[in-house]
Amino acid sequence: MALISVDSPKGGVGKTTCAANLAYGIRRLGYRVAVIDFDPQNALRLHFGVPLSESAGYVHSAVDRDDWRPLARTVGDGIQLLAYGEVPRFERQVFDRALEEPGFLNRPLASLASTPGTVVIADLPPGDSSALWAVSRLADLRITVLLADSASLSLLPRVESGDFFPEDVPAGSRHGFILNQVDPRQRLNTEITEFMEQRHGSELLGEIHRDEAFPEANARQRSVFEQAPHCRGAADFKQCVNRVLQQLAEIGGTAVEVPGGAS
Repeated sequence: MALISVDSPKGGVGKTTCAANLAYGIRRLGYRVAVIDFDPQNALRLHFGVPLSESAGYVHSAVDRDDWRPLARTVGDGIQLLAYGEVPRFERQVFDRALEEPGFLNRPLASLASTPGTVVIADLPPGDSSALWAVSRLADLRITVLLADSASLSLLPRVESGDFFPEDVPAGSRHGFILNQVDPRQRLNTEITEFMEQRHGSELLGEIHRDEAFPEANARQRSVFEQAPHCRGAADFKQCVNRVLQQLAEIGGTAVEVPGGAS
């Protein structure tokens, strides 16, 4: 099993869009993908063609089950989606309390990854949360999404210092960044992008340029690869996916083989 968490210290950075397109991009290369929404906003489903009127999700039943596979629905090109669902406040509180229990996620996540060649992607709420700490304690690769703007830059020291994540992340796990909505036409944006390149080098897993194909794809509830396969944004995500898979392959014991032996 390989577990990727997608997080951000602030909202509005396109974190969920990044999680969805990572799922699509990894699936396009032949891997099995399960994507889980840990954000009560319940927005991840909208990237996978789930109608607004459908409110069902896994959180309603998650606490009472060790096997989450029956709670997933097949979407897109064979991706398994666990939508958060629309649940009352007390159920969210029960779920959050469960996430704070040591080992709560071990068996559910293992069930989703029981088929060889599976990558599990967790879309986390922005900022600090019970989900962030619970998933970070298991994730092979933690990806923090930031914008190339001053607000994101002001939060970078907290991520760099390690205060944003729990101290007991798995030994050998890795952390990387995706810089979203890069726009070379804006001077500050360019300066921050260059700063991140110089400061984090190989940890910068993706620079996703601002591209109208993304809102258009979101409006049509599809991936950028389907909406505009030859656009700059699609090319950026293809490169990002390759870097993510390279990181996973370099982590001892967590390399994921493509089903059928393809590469």
